[in-house]
Amino acid sequence: MNVVVTNQDKEKLSGASKRMSLLFVIIFFALAVLIFRLSFVQLSQGERFLASAETNRYIELSIPAPRGSIYDRDKVELVGNKPAFTITYQILSGVGQNPMDLIGELHQIFEMTPEEMYEKMDPQAEKYGRTIARKIISDAKPQQVAYVREHANELPGINVVVEPIRSYRFNNSGSHVLGYLNNIDEEEWPSYKEKGYQQNEIVGWAGVEKQYEEYLHGQNGKLKVEVNRNYQPMQDKRTEDPVKGHDLILTLDKDLQAATEQALKDQVQALKGSVSTVEHAAAIAMNPKTGEILSMASYPDFDPNMYIKGFSTKEYNEQILPGIMNRAIQQVYQPGSTVKMSTVLIGLKEGMIYPGSGLYDSGAIQVGWTIDGKPNMIASWQALGYVDPVKALAVSSNVYMIDIFKRLGKYNDYMSNAEVSTFLDSYLPASMKKILAYHSEFGLGKVKTGVDLPYEEKGSVTEEKNAGDLAFSAIGQSEHYTLMQLAQYVSTIANDGKRMEPHIVSEIIGPDNKSVKKFQPKMLNKISFTDEQIDLVQRGMRDVIAQPYGTFYSVLHDFRYPVAAKTGTAETGRGTENSLFVGYAPYDNPEVAIAIIIPDNKKNSHSYDSVGPIAHKMFDTYFKLKEQKQLTP
Repeated sequence: MNVVVTNQDKEKLSGASKRMSLLFVIIFFALAVLIFRLSFVQLSQGERFLASAETNRYIELSIPAPRGSIYDRDKVELVGNKPAFTITYQILSGVGQNPMDLIGELHQIFEMTPEEMYEKMDPQAEKYGRTIARKIISDAKPQQVAYVREHANELPGINVVVEPIRSYRFNNSGSHVLGYLNNIDEEEWPSYKEKGYQQNEIVGWAGVEKQYEEYLHGQNGKLKVEVNRNYQPMQDKRTEDPVKGHDLILTLDKDLQAATEQALKDQVQALKGSVSTVEHAAAIAMNPKTGEILSMASYPDFDPNMYIKGFSTKEYNEQILPGIMNRAIQQVYQPGSTVKMSTVLIGLKEGMIYPGSGLYDSGAIQVGWTIDGKPNMIASWQALGYVDPVKALAVSSNVYMIDIFKRLGKYNDYMSNAEVSTFLDSYLPASMKKILAYHSEFGLGKVKTGVDLPYEEKGSVTEEKNAGDLAFSAIGQSEHYTLMQLAQYVSTIANDGKRMEPHIVSEIIGPDNKSVKKFQPKMLNKISFTDEQIDLVQRGMRDVIAQPYGTFYSVLHDFRYPVAAKTGTAETGRGTENSLFVGYAPYDNPEVAIAIIIPDNKKNSHSYDSVGPIAHKMFDTYFKLKEQKQLTP
């Protein structure tokens, strides 16, 4: 087919061709400019960009998560966080940073020795990496912050940041239960590192702060920072927000805790006025039916806030070291006559005595012979006359208790040499093994109570050597038990033989304010004694208070709630005595069980004079609080 092109068509094609040529010229010119610009950049600024690419880098820093708060049973905050100024040191390179000059200028302002400041700065990066900021001062004073900010250009690497720090609202109160925070210990660093911790973080070192560290710690955030080769930040971007730790709700009652602590302090100070050997005391109140610890105090105590603010060696030795040990769970004591309920129960269970079994307590009982052939006598605190199991507990008869264990060990004072050998080789170890097995049912001995606190000690047991060990075991002069074990023991008797696991934390609350875990009462075991046998020792404990001849009658006989109790005195071998008390109330429906120890009291002291005021104060406060705010039993 032939195509005819007119003059008009030629003019149109010619115009389109001109426009295409113009467009091509414009595009070509733009590309030429772009190529010229790129060439210029490569030639004139290539080295600068190359240097930047080689020297700038990104590091990822951790943003500390606020720790979870700790509350008492009424949701009163005991431990929280507050915003505070922290002064840090960051290692820099190529900026004329001289750590020794910084120390020389700042150590007095920071109120520390040059050696202390050098250790905190770690300028040689021996402990921390180069990119980790070192904390020099937490909760810095206003004048310290002002000085650093005013001289910022002269103090390379010294910075002021705002971060949450731990605050123990009631200072010393509850210190042994709450615990304290400190830097990660070198031996524990590998395990913390595996959990994602930074080496400069602080962690729980004692109390629930340590026991529940994984809940309280929270999840740190992440900050991506671009730094130059001198590790100076260029820009940053938060890539992950920190998540606050879980909150803990404790079983403690703040007011009962404070009253317990004050009672211990007042009594120790009163006794020190006449007895220089008394320095310490401890007490526990717990619900015998649930195992909830209502108060736990050890005197002297300490202020956990000092670990946040820092302290000198002198301050540590005077204000922290004397009270750092929780004597309620970390110290063992001879329990004295407080174990006599177990002695009676063992006698009843093994058929050594019966509910009506009695003997005449003339004031002493023979256990073997002395080296020079004279009767070896062990005394009661006085001649007590005719006693049966119930009255023997009420008047605390040593004679009655020792007689039980002499029978259990098949021991008499007129055995032949062959019979003595049989006793030492067979009957003595067998009977002691049986006694200790019974004790363990109460949580006494080489067992732990299960309380949710770190560093709980087990009791210790003396290796039996002769009949004297058997006799002393009957009256609490042989084994050594913790106060926590004694509190669980008396709670088991109060709870009709059911041994409950003691606990400090009742609930864990997540960051979303929802309950993560609630702790339910946990029965560990039921002791192997009949209800009738347990009832008998309960009546004996009640008569300690209710009968005029009871050893604690003068202290609590007129108390508005019926109390059952047992006192104890144990010779330490140091010329002093431990004064002890265990008891519970109300007698007919127990809500609270108490254990108290005052170590190293004077010889021939009376429990009603030493531990009496403490016991009265604790019972009185508990029931007043119950009446005022309906403290849930």
